Amino acid sequence: MNKVKSAVGRVGGCLNRHKKALVIVVLILLIAAVGLWYFKLRRPALPTAAKSGSYVRTVILQKGTLDDSISASGTVESSDVSNVTTDLKYTVKTVDVQVGDMVEAGDVICTLDTESLEKSIEKAKETLADNMAQAEKTYQKAQESLAEAQTKTAEAKEDLDDAEEAKSDAWQAYDSARSKVSSFQSEADSAAAQQESALSALNDAMAATAEKQTAYNDAYGSWKTESDRQLAADYQPAAGDAETLAGLKSALDNAQAQLDAANAAQSSAQAAYDQASALAQEKQKALSDAQNTVGLTGLQTTYQQAQAAYEQAQTAYDQAVKTQETAQETCDDALESYNKSSESDELTDLQEQLEQCTLTAETSGKVTAVNATVGSMIDGAAATIQNTDSLKVAITIPEYDIESVQVGMTARITSDVTDKEVSGTLTQISPTATGGGSSSSSFAAEVTINDADSGLLIGTNAKVEIILSTTEDVFSVPLDAIGENEAGESVIYVQTGETDGEPVFEEMVVTVGEQNDYYAQISGAELEEGMVVRAAADESEATEELDMSSAMPGEMSGMAPAEGGAMDGSVVITAPTGGGGGGRGGMAGGPAMGG
Repeated sequence: MNKVKSAVGRVGGCLNRHKKALVIVVLILLIAAVGLWYFKLRRPALPTAAKSGSYVRTVILQKGTLDDSISASGTVESSDVSNVTTDLKYTVKTVDVQVGDMVEAGDVICTLDTESLEKSIEKAKETLADNMAQAEKTYQKAQESLAEAQTKTAEAKEDLDDAEEAKSDAWQAYDSARSKVSSFQSEADSAAAQQESALSALNDAMAATAEKQTAYNDAYGSWKTESDRQLAADYQPAAGDAETLAGLKSALDNAQAQLDAANAAQSSAQAAYDQASALAQEKQKALSDAQNTVGLTGLQTTYQQAQAAYEQAQTAYDQAVKTQETAQETCDDALESYNKSSESDELTDLQEQLEQCTLTAETSGKVTAVNATVGSMIDGAAATIQNTDSLKVAITIPEYDIESVQVGMTARITSDVTDKEVSGTLTQISPTATGGGSSSSSFAAEVTINDADSGLLIGTNAKVEIILSTTEDVFSVPLDAIGENEAGESVIYVQTGETDGEPVFEEMVVTVGEQNDYYAQISGAELEEGMVVRAAADESEATEELDMSSAMPGEMSGMAPAEGGAMDGSVVITAPTGGGGGGRGGMAGGPAMGG
């Protein structure tokens, strides 16, 4: 079923590709019919014996070229098309070309009216000059502020250096005085440390005494409570009371002894602290006397004041530096603005527009369309330029042929505008199909014309034959001329003579090679040029009946009676094979069959 569909599709594709050829054939047949009717009326009647007969269609075997090809038709276009366009909304002032002119790249096509544009440019220049003047003033002011800030920074640096020097001198004096009283300071520090240690020991002793006092009070309270109970009038002695009271008395005595020892230790610690305090006071007095002698306190105060002055000078300097940095940034920004003030995007755009108001050709070629009119704005392309020396044919390839073709294949191109056959190359095939649905889809393709002087004209129709394969110097016959014998071998039928006025054809085994839609290559040891081969393996298909009464004068030429004499016998009509040209698109280049 798929093979049937494919065959139907290819037949339909053939018919679609050769509609013009079919129309021509139909017109020729109509003319022939009218002529036949006319001559039948005018010529005398033939004898009855000559009014009927038959003939066998044959071909003469010759070597030639067998092409397998696909035919298509399309429109000649330029491969190099450029449009002269503009987005500017100005009216056209001059049009410098007309359709048919040849132009070179850079030639003026038309110019636009720039009167209003030139006024805008002058206004933009005035604005630019004002902006430059203002930017220059701002920059000069920023330079003055920067110079002032730099001066203040330098002054602040001098003040900082002076303050640092004063601080250094004060420190040296103070440090020298400290060195002189350093031994007194060491003794005073040592005595103060001893006093601190003694105070810590005294505090510890007092805490221990307080703890022992609490323990004693608790022991006494326990003993007193038990003693008073046993001395009461209503006391009833009990076993173990005496031992309990004795134990409490012993604990009380022990707590008393520990309290006495703690009081003694506290007294000793107090004495040590009193002694350390006296020593610390003595050493501190000696230190104060030494300090007063060298003026240490005054020197310390002087150094502290110098340190504060230095820190104040450092803060002032840091602030001056920051102010200078800000002034520098402001000056840099002002300089950048001044430099940019000499530029104007608006003016640049307007000047570019002024340059673009002269529309020129981007490529060389022939002017094929002019859409610019003086006094009107351009809508779309002002002109179209096409290179007439670089042409292509835009075609469509049916879906059932698309697998057979590929970019780079050779093509033969013909057109009614030229008598010669033009060579071309398939250079582009669309990856997607169009159409489909109820009809077959197809793929857009382009065939580049190789001949610069092809004689083809842009916009005209052309026929394209894409060569799928070429086999040269071979014998070829119509597909119908090849049959199959009982052994399954491919055979043709070659005329070897006549019997009783009838042509005699004998079977000859051949090998079938390359083929297209109409012809096939054959080979065999017995094949020779000039052999007469029956045009159809089926004898009935090759035999045509001829009504001689309807034959026109002269139409019998090329026909010969099978054995001479009467014309009512079989007639053999032959035609050369011509190499079997033509392919899937039709019989172009093939032999004309007899009949």
